[in-house]
Amino acid sequence: MSKELLKGLIELVPEEDIETLYKVVVKFIPEVEPEQDEVIAIMEGRRDREENGAIPHEAINWD
Repeated sequence: MSKELLKGLIELVPEEDIETLYKVVVKFIPEVEPEQDEVIAIMEGRRDREENGAIPHEAINWD
């Protein structure tokens, strides 16, 4: 089966069933261990958020 055929089959799935299909497909994608620098970046981000908090979305002037 080609990727193109699979894409075509996905197009046939009703919109209300897409979430279920997504959950099934994700089960077949192998998880990849994060690189050490990625782990460090995540830890730094969490620490920064704990120390400095976060700006609420509504508080940002988007203009």
